[in-house]
Amino acid sequence: MSAGTVHPIGIALLGFAHPHQRGWAASFQASDHVQVSCVWDDDQERGEAAAAALGVPFDADLDAVLGRDDVQAVTICSTNDTHAVLAVTAAQAGKDIMVQKPMATTLGDCDRIVAAVAAAGVRYYQSHNLRFDPVHQEIERLVVAGEVGRIATVRRRHSHAFALLQPAVLDWMQDPVQGGGGAFMDEGAHVALWFLWMFGLPEAVTGFVSTRLTEQRPGVEDGGVLLYRYASGMIGIHQSSWVELASTSTVEISGDRGVIVATGTDITAARSMSGDEPPLRIWRHDPGGPAAGAGPAASGQPNPAGHWEYPQVALPRSRLQGTAEAFIRMLVEGTPSPADARTARSAVEMVLAGYWSAREGRTVALPLPR
Repeated sequence: MSAGTVHPIGIALLGFAHPHQRGWAASFQASDHVQVSCVWDDDQERGEAAAAALGVPFDADLDAVLGRDDVQAVTICSTNDTHAVLAVTAAQAGKDIMVQKPMATTLGDCDRIVAAVAAAGVRYYQSHNLRFDPVHQEIERLVVAGEVGRIATVRRRHSHAFALLQPAVLDWMQDPVQGGGGAFMDEGAHVALWFLWMFGLPEAVTGFVSTRLTEQRPGVEDGGVLLYRYASGMIGIHQSSWVELASTSTVEISGDRGVIVATGTDITAARSMSGDEPPLRIWRHDPGGPAAGAGPAASGQPNPAGHWEYPQVALPRSRLQGTAEAFIRMLVEGTPSPADARTARSAVEMVLAGYWSAREGRTVALPLPR
C-alpha cells in the first residue's frame, strides 16, 4: 500500500464448529476494508482445513492469535458452551467481537461477557441475520409507523427439518452441554432477537417444548412454542422447530387497522414458495369502504372492507452477508451495534424463561432472578 493508505482492519476467525463462520469469511475476504488475518479452532484439524481453504495462517495458540498486531476484531463460531470464554478473553485483549447466536447458554456466562465488554470498552455485536432481510426491515417500518394499528397478536416461526432429514447437520447442537438446549437455543435464538428488535422485552413467558418426532437427549427439544406476554396486552407466539418439513407463512401480525403476513424467511417456508409468490403482503382494513355492510360474499364467508397490498421487497440471497457487512460497518464507520451485549443477553433470557416455564408448567416473569 502507498503511504497514507489505511490498512484493512484485521479479523481473527475463532472456531468453525458452526458453519456460518464460512459465510462471514467470504464477505470479509470480498471487502476492501477488512481482512481475515488468521484462524483459531480448538479442533486443530478443522481449523487447519478452514485456514487452508481461506489461504490464511492457522494458530492453535489463542493468546498468540489475540496478541497479533494485525488482529483488531474476532468472530466466534465455536460450540455454544464455549462462546463465553472466547468472548471474555477477546474482550480482555481489547478486540471487538461478533458472536454466532446464542450469546451463551447460561445467564451467568452472558453476564460475564457483558461485564468484560463494558470493562474493556470494546464493541460487541450479536449476529442477527433476520435484521438484514428487506422483508423484515419493511415489517419493522410498518410496525413503527403504526400502519396496522394496535397490535393484538404476533406470530413468528423459524424452523427447519434437519432432525428428520439430515440429523448429522445438527452435530454438537444436539448435545445438551455444547448446544445448551435444542430448537429454541438454536433456531429460536433468531426469533428472540427478532421480537426484541420489533417489540422489546416481554414481561412474561409461557413455554411448551416437545420431542414428539425425534429421540433427542433429555433437555434437548426438537420444537415447541413460547408465548410472550407484553405489558401492552400484546401476545407474541414464538414457534421454532427442527422437525417442520414444510409450511407457508413465517410472520403474522394482527392489528386493528390491518394485518401483515410474510413467508419464505426460514428453510421450512422456502420449500412451499413458488417462483413468483410475493414474500410480504399487507391487509389494509377500510371500515368505510364499499364492502362495509355488504353482507356475506358469494363464497359464504364474510366480506370485510379492505384490500391486500404487496410491497416490492425481495428475500436476500444471503442473510450471512448482511450480518457480516453490518459488522464491517461497525468496525470501519463506528456505527452502533445492531444487537449489543445487553440485547444478546435478553434474547438468551427469553429462551431460558421458556425452558423454565416448560419444566415447571407455569408462566415465568421477566426479568429472571439473578
